Amino acid sequence: MATQHHFNLDPVQVTIAALGILDRQLTLGGLPARYSELNFRGGIGDVINVNRESRGIPVVAGGISAPIVNPITGDKNVFAAASDRPLPTADRRAPNGFVNESRFPVQLTTLAQNATALGMESVAFDLRQFGSQVLSKLTRGFAEYFDDTVAAFIKANINRSGLTAGQKNAVGGDITVTIPPADGTAAKLSQRALNVRTALVDARMNMNLAQVPTSERYLIGGPEVEAILLKDPEFVSVDYSGDTNALRRATIGRIYGFDIVIHNSFGLEMFLFHKSAMLIASACPALPMGAVTGSVQDVNGIATRMLVDYDYGKKQDTIGLDTMYGMATVKEDPDYAVRGTTIGEKFVRGLKITITESAS
Repeated sequence: MATQHHFNLDPVQVTIAALGILDRQLTLGGLPARYSELNFRGGIGDVINVNRESRGIPVVAGGISAPIVNPITGDKNVFAAASDRPLPTADRRAPNGFVNESRFPVQLTTLAQNATALGMESVAFDLRQFGSQVLSKLTRGFAEYFDDTVAAFIKANINRSGLTAGQKNAVGGDITVTIPPADGTAAKLSQRALNVRTALVDARMNMNLAQVPTSERYLIGGPEVEAILLKDPEFVSVDYSGDTNALRRATIGRIYGFDIVIHNSFGLEMFLFHKSAMLIASACPALPMGAVTGSVQDVNGIATRMLVDYDYGKKQDTIGLDTMYGMATVKEDPDYAVRGTTIGEKFVRGLKITITESAS
């Protein structure tokens, strides 16, 4: 009988475990909505069409029937009966609405991949816990890469620069706020925080004007923003340090309906958006014929492929993870309008607050 090493790995279970670990390691990568396809037959540069949910079917007010009128005027002891109700003359049927889910394209722009070689000596003598020694290291690299690419995407795309002047009058645009430089005095600390909080109130108003859902709103900022908020006497932070989820650990509190997430990729700036403002679409290449074993799985909207190969020349296994993915902002339907102003297919589910320091 052939001797096997002590890691008898089921590729399906390993892939599911890897995705579970990755999901908990994501910070910024855990914010956008997700869409995945396991049976995708294309490659990098191809497009996945994703359904965009309709906002809702409008309600039309209409009377079921005319009100009953007392037939005897001035007599308070006689009440109208059902037979006194006049017959309806108009059609009482509600107009049929339509669940209009339009589609928008998400291009697969990136093939993210990593791998590690495990020589026969390492497998025999060094490895004791495959999950902590190998799998968590592979997924940690994925999580860091996802977070970096999501940060770059947020900086480039979460803004309302595409709105016209008339549309900004209807739903508001991006916000610029000036704060005094910090000099260590309580007065300046309070003024800096007050200016930032005032900008946040304006941002909340602009999100509400655009009818952005009030749940799952995020505020993304850098350590400089965190310091301004934490030094504010009016701000009460929330400690999530006991949670093992990376997104929870990065969330320092909640203000004006926004969960505050701090990441080092950002500076003196804030990006505010709803979870539905961005979408990550992921797909997996097919398993190659030459691989020893492998598996394609989807956990919580992230599709990932795991491959195991063997190098006879070097006497080592190679274990790798890869996925194809792309990101897109979610714009509104073509007929979307606010207060009589047509917005159309524009991005309104987020905005940017630019913060500048000035002594004047």
